[in-house]
Amino acid sequence: MNRYDRDMMHNRELIYDTKQQLHRADDRYKKGDKGAKKTMIHDRELIYDAKGEIHRIDEEKHGYEASADKVHRHSRKNRS
Repeated sequence: MNRYDRDMMHNRELIYDTKQQLHRADDRYKKGDKGAKKTMIHDRELIYDAKGEIHRIDEEKHGYEASADKVHRHSRKNRS
């Protein structure tokens, strides 16, 4: 397994674990623990950052220009 795949797998596991923590913090917040709100905000930031990192790794692996060219050709084909 190469470095890109390991990094992406790590980020996906991070997102999965963080979503579970977010769910537990949400339950605590609903029960009246106001300190859980900071945990929820932090967990959302972690998820956002991990998704951005996955996107960057995917662009490095596959190249951004190639995918943009496919979209452009596809959109021109459907115009007529």
